[in-house]
Amino acid sequence: MKIVFFLSAAFFFLLQGNVSAQAGMPAGIRELLLKGQYGEALAGFDEFIAKNPNDAKAYYSRGSIYSATGEFEKAIGDYTKAIALDPRFAEAYINRGSALSEQKKFDAALADYNKAIALAPAMAEAYNNRGYLLSMRNKHEEAIKDFDKAIGLNPKYSRAYVNKALSLSVLEDRKGAIAVLTELIAQVPDAYEGYMNRAVQYVASGDKKKALADYNKGIALNPSDAQAYLSRSKLRDEAGDHAGAVEDCDMAAGLEPGNAEVYYLRARAEYDLPDYAAVIEDCTRAIQLKPSHSEAYILRGNAYDLRGDYISALKDYGKAIELYPKETAGYEQRAVAKARQKDIVGALSDLSRLLELDPKNVKALMMRGDLYLHENKKEFACEDFKRAEELGNGAAISKRLFNCK
Repeated sequence: MKIVFFLSAAFFFLLQGNVSAQAGMPAGIRELLLKGQYGEALAGFDEFIAKNPNDAKAYYSRGSIYSATGEFEKAIGDYTKAIALDPRFAEAYINRGSALSEQKKFDAALADYNKAIALAPAMAEAYNNRGYLLSMRNKHEEAIKDFDKAIGLNPKYSRAYVNKALSLSVLEDRKGAIAVLTELIAQVPDAYEGYMNRAVQYVASGDKKKALADYNKGIALNPSDAQAYLSRSKLRDEAGDHAGAVEDCDMAAGLEPGNAEVYYLRARAEYDLPDYAAVIEDCTRAIQLKPSHSEAYILRGNAYDLRGDYISALKDYGKAIELYPKETAGYEQRAVAKARQKDIVGALSDLSRLLELDPKNVKALMMRGDLYLHENKKEFACEDFKRAEELGNGAAISKRLFNCK
């Protein structure tokens, strides 16, 4: 599951209520914003601003819509106008800083956050956003101080806890990250993002049982997050609950039918059941959605191979190699398939190419050594077993002692 740092939420719904109270504000604009009808809301603000050109909050609110739609240059223009009309408008500095940060104009963004803190030192969002900016510049120790300040000002500020935990994890303090997220959950028992992020930290720490429990809780709190189902699916599949993993992917497919990863992960679980016909169908769907999905080609190739369709398997392995010629998985799987079909020369060729890319691949060394023995090329086989032994492979010792002088 992809986890990212969080900026503070836009303030436009709060401030829009203030603006709406003014004469001439288009009726129903709040409802338009809540429905995500940004085009109509912008038209309403355009009309209002034309009649009220000195209303700083109107510019701020329109800028917030531009931010929400990714039009950061326009957003910055409106925030700048709001600040010109009201130089003590701290929220406008925060949101302009966020828009500047999105454009990677970090120095200007930092100046805005500093100004907001000077104007409103009790505003937790300003510290969170400055911490976010510092984390993006890999200044995690400084960022953590800002996240702590935000939490001190607002002990239920979920985003600050999550951001602090992420900075700690970057600093390889996963125990500390888990403790921060546990504190968040104690403060806000229904903090969905707390459970989801703590699950990620548990996975990274190797405690998959606790991670699964957190995914269960998070999904119960928010059953509409496809990524949560996919993350839980991976854990269930690894734990041997392949049917449960398929069920999670089914849920994710209902939520995000255009996500290629849904079908690939379901295919992985189906492969473990095994249900090779389903694997081929789901990998085909993943490839249709993402033609560069080399893992789906390899997995489908494996399913074809195990069903006896050697030609289709080779075609899929070849496609994966064509897409990413410097990745080793395609060569490895094609070598296995060729060896199974007694194409020893072809298998040796693929393994040799693999070892050019990854000279320390012990599995490939051992397999190539065995194939060399099959071809009565003991000198080459012994060299591979020797290299595998030097890399710490215990089985290579007995292979070498038994077959080599």
